[in-house]
Amino acid sequence: MAETFHLVEYLTVQRTKGVIIWLLNIGAEKYWNRLQAGIVDRNEDRIVNRVEEMNLLLCREQDILILREQPDPAYLEQLRQWGFSIPRLVVPEHSDALTPIAELVLRDEKLMQTLELAAAEQEDVYFVPYGVTYLEEQIAERCGLCLMGAPSELQAKVNDKVFNREIAETLGLATCLGFVCSDIEEIREAYHQLTGSTHNFKKVIIKEPHGASGKGLYIIDNTDKLSSLLTRLSRSARQNSNARWLVEGWYEKKADLNYQIYISPHGSVEMFSLKQQVLRDTVYIGSKIPVDLSPEIIEKYRGYAEQIGSYLYQMGYTGVAGIDSIITMDDTLIPIIEINGRFTLSTYISFLEPMLREVKLFSRYLKWISDKPCDFTEVCSLLRQEGLLYDPATGEGILVYTSGTLPLQQDEGGSAYTGRLFTLLASKGWANIEALNSRLEHFIDRLSNRITV
Repeated sequence: MAETFHLVEYLTVQRTKGVIIWLLNIGAEKYWNRLQAGIVDRNEDRIVNRVEEMNLLLCREQDILILREQPDPAYLEQLRQWGFSIPRLVVPEHSDALTPIAELVLRDEKLMQTLELAAAEQEDVYFVPYGVTYLEEQIAERCGLCLMGAPSELQAKVNDKVFNREIAETLGLATCLGFVCSDIEEIREAYHQLTGSTHNFKKVIIKEPHGASGKGLYIIDNTDKLSSLLTRLSRSARQNSNARWLVEGWYEKKADLNYQIYISPHGSVEMFSLKQQVLRDTVYIGSKIPVDLSPEIIEKYRGYAEQIGSYLYQMGYTGVAGIDSIITMDDTLIPIIEINGRFTLSTYISFLEPMLREVKLFSRYLKWISDKPCDFTEVCSLLRQEGLLYDPATGEGILVYTSGTLPLQQDEGGSAYTGRLFTLLASKGWANIEALNSRLEHFIDRLSNRITV
C-alpha cells in the first residue's frame, strides 16, 4: 500500500485519494538526540507547540488532523472562505500546553482507538507526521497505521549537520570552507585558520551537529566571543567523548535559499518548492515565493535535488527533506548548508497556489508582546482598520494563518501576553510586498508599545 503513496500528488492532482492522518510534532529533534535542554522558556515552548495549526494549509477534507487544542472557530471559517479544506479535527481528551503532542496521543486510549478505527475502515490511510521519532512509530504500530517517512534512527542521522557536510563532500558538491572538529583546541585552531591572512573571513559560524530554529549555531567575530563559547562547549565535550562541531567561514550572500524535496517510497525524487529565505542572523523569519532566480539557476537546483534525493534514498530515506543553500556574493552556489530530514515550517506553505493564484508571497512571522489578549477575530479587525487585511477580490493584503500562536495567554511572569503572528503578505508585485511588510512591522510595534513597565 505504501508503494502507491505520493505525498505531492495527493496534495495536488489526487486530492480526493486516500486519507492522511497529520501530526505536527514540532520538537522531534529532542527525541533523536540527547540534547541538553538548557534554559527552558515555557512561554516560548507554549507558543511553538501551537504552530501545529499551520498543518491546516495542507489538509484535504477527508483527512484527519491531530491537534492539542481545537482552533478558534473564526479562524477555521476564515480558512474556508480563503479556499482551504478543513479536515476532521481530533484532540486528546487531557491536553496541556507543554507536553509533546505525540505523548498526549499515546496517553489517550480513546484517541488511539479513533486512529485504529480509521485504519481499519479503509486501506489507503497514511500517517504523516512532521518528523518520525520512536513515539510516532509506537502510534503507528499500536493503531495499525501506515507510517510515511524514514525510520526514526535514519531521520536522526540525516539531521546531523556534520553528516550533511559529509554527504556534500561525497557527492562532490561545493561546500563552505571549514573543518570538522573533535575537541576544543581544534575549534580554536579552525577559527584562527579561517580568520587568518590565508582565508581572511571576518566571522565564522560554529555549529553543533543537532538543533533547530537557530539553536546550536554561534556566529563568532572576535576572540573574546570565541573564548566565552569554548568555555561553554568544553562542558558538553567532557560529557560526550564523541562530540563533534562544524566550524565554517561566514559568507556574505546574495541569497539564502531553501528547497523542499519529496522522495517517494519507490525512489522518485521531486523538488516541490524553492524559496528565498529571510534570516535574522541565523534565525529564519520568513520566505519569499516565488524566487527571483534565472531559469538556469532553478534548473541547477532541480539537478541537486535529484542528486541528493537519490543519495538519501540509497540510504533508505523516504519522505520530505528541506535543504538550506546559499548563493555567495561571487555567485558560488553551495547546495547544502544543512539538510532537515523532516518537514520544516516552509513545507506547510508550499502548496498555496490553488488558493492564492498568480501573486507573490512573503511568509513573515513576528514576535508580539501585548498588554492584553488578542484573538484571531480582533487581529483581523485591527488589520482591516489599517487597510492591511487580505482581500481575495484583489489578491492583495495580509493573511493570518494561525490562531493559537497569538498573544492569548498571560506569561508566567504575569506582566504581558506573548505570541507570534504568522502571516502571508500577498501582492502582484514585490514593491508592494515591501510596503506591506514595513506597515506590518509598524503595526506590531504600535500594539507592543502599549505596554507600560
